[in-house]
Amino acid sequence: MRRAAARAGGEAAEYARAVVDERPNLLGMMPSQVVDTLAALGFACSLREARQALSRVISEGSADPTPQREPRKAFVAALRTHTTWARPEVLERVPDSEGKSVRYLFRLGDGALVEAVRIGLHKPAHFTVCLSSQVGCAMACDFCATGRLGLTRNLSSAEIVGTFLAVRDEAPGRVSGAVFMGQGEPFHNYEAVIQAANVLCDPAGGRVPKEAITISTVGLVPQLRRFTEEGHGFRLIVSLTSAVPEKRKRLLPVAGRTPLPELLSAVSDYARARSTRATLAWVVMKGVNTGDDELDALRQAVAGLPVRLNLIDVNDARPEGYTRLSADELHEFMERLQLLGVPLIRRYSVGADENSACGMLAARGAHAP
Repeated sequence: MRRAAARAGGEAAEYARAVVDERPNLLGMMPSQVVDTLAALGFACSLREARQALSRVISEGSADPTPQREPRKAFVAALRTHTTWARPEVLERVPDSEGKSVRYLFRLGDGALVEAVRIGLHKPAHFTVCLSSQVGCAMACDFCATGRLGLTRNLSSAEIVGTFLAVRDEAPGRVSGAVFMGQGEPFHNYEAVIQAANVLCDPAGGRVPKEAITISTVGLVPQLRRFTEEGHGFRLIVSLTSAVPEKRKRLLPVAGRTPLPELLSAVSDYARARSTRATLAWVVMKGVNTGDDELDALRQAVAGLPVRLNLIDVNDARPEGYTRLSADELHEFMERLQLLGVPLIRRYSVGADENSACGMLAARGAHAP
């Protein structure tokens, strides 16, 4: 809140540009990239100066990149002339009825709309931010509102970080984490997402611990294997949702093109490389993926694999859409799952009453076309 108050008035205009700004955006950079960017433009700066400038606009959330200690005028002038640190424009803030989440609608520089959600954690005055990685999504998951939009474009790393900062700086407490579970498939925009995650955890950037950053994927195997090989310290969640191949193809069309054994082999390799259990997400849908066929298929699929199962209720606002299990039905389903010997996590989703929950983001604000 202090950051937001400090930027009142004219400073706010620095974050919302009416036209597309083609200059390199500092919000998507690591310190060494600032040095290289300015060098390519004929301006020299030190790594220390780059860190100081990024600390100002990212860590501190300032509208002014000028280092506080002995700034060189030539360096500051080069930043102001040849780079930007603009953020996406906030169009709407929509809190849920329980006060546990706030959905933000952003307008990007080219007019595209995208959302992020501030989510309260169990620890008082601590929050995480659910981030989008694309405008729309190409995965076409049948139970997801974003998937029904189709894909417009990828977000840049600077746009992703910019949405995080806008949410963070208005939070009534500490934002201690980030989850790439908003609009889009993060691994379909791999480079920008990994770059943004690195900026968020950098000491000159968002200062979010690596282990508090989670990236979710429907299971794009080449990117999953690349993620494993590169050894990133971020958490990973792979959406499984069905272990019956034909049903999985219907529910997650793009991911369903990959044979399930191939996906689970990549998941297993990731888990063993990290010496941990991999997390598989299961969106629970009544009458769809809670029957004996799924339990039998899941038992065979995960036998001997170092995995845990993350259960989340489906969120579908359509009258004809997928529905949740009742509390009793869910309890019975979880009891049957426990017989598989796989650790279970019950993930609660907040904000369904305001279309802020998982699978509901579709840029439906009053400003949306």
